[in-house]
Amino acid sequence: MRSLAALMTALLLTLGGDSQAACRFDSTKLYFGFDNPAKLEADSGKPCGFAMSSTRSAGSHAYRIAQPPHHGVAGIGDDNGMPVVGYRSAAGYRGADEFVVTFVGGNARVPDQASTIHVSVNVE
Repeated sequence: MRSLAALMTALLLTLGGDSQAACRFDSTKLYFGFDNPAKLEADSGKPCGFAMSSTRSAGSHAYRIAQPPHHGVAGIGDDNGMPVVGYRSAAGYRGADEFVVTFVGGNARVPDQASTIHVSVNVE
């Protein structure tokens, strides 16, 4: 477990710079209490991630990878208090992958509720 945490920390620290070309995320609306789809395109073996900016105003929140990807690693990090989801495929892998993030959160109008984000990944 520590090695995964160390890997995700290193992955999230390298998300800037040239990795931006390796990562394309379609913005999606996040609805508390529902299943939320998300699409991600990543270059094979390169780190990719996205901030969960719409949850910044969430009250209490706890994030975890509920279903890991089949062809890589995924994890949750933090960037100045904003949750960041990171992904990296296995080196040389190309094709479809997916993983599921669950969280508990809410806002002023919606009380804390369990929610999911199903992330579909296209690795090129």
